Amino acid sequence: MMTNVKVKTPIGEGMTQGRFTVRDGQSEAVVTGVLVRLPINDVTRSELNKSNCVTPSAEHSGLWVFSESELA
Repeated sequence: MMTNVKVKTPIGEGMTQGRFTVRDGQSEAVVTGVLVRLPINDVTRSELNKSNCVTPSAEHSGLWVFSESELA
């Protein structure tokens, strides 16, 4: 997945910001996905409290993590 590519997510169109990985204490990947920047609007505002949102207090644009299979 390339950076700054326009993608469609389940909650709107955004731009990829790169890969996202959470690792455990042994450096094993626990969660992987793609970080996507989306504008804050009526749809995304209600998604700010979801666990895949990295920026829950965003006002203009926010960051969400999606699996590659969720992106088009």
